[in-house]
Amino acid sequence: MPRREPPVLVYQATKREFMDDVETDAITTRITQAFEHRVHRAAPREVRSWNNSMQYMYKVLNTTGIPGRCTPNGLPKRSALPRRSGR
Repeated sequence: MPRREPPVLVYQATKREFMDDVETDAITTRITQAFEHRVHRAAPREVRSWNNSMQYMYKVLNTTGIPGRCTPNGLPKRSALPRRSGR
């Protein structure tokens, strides 16, 4: 069985920071820059996919039931991407 490499951390923030990044349209740029720094140049369709996914995550987290400072246990605090292109 081939050994799997751990995912690459490309974004980490509190809920409030994440919400701010989405609201200011900075989220995709932050993810793309980190990805390109750690892995390789991102294809335009990858970037569109990240942007779409983060918009949906924003809708899920946009509730007063989840505190803005929240990151641990049960809430995603980071977006990690596999190291290979065959996702």
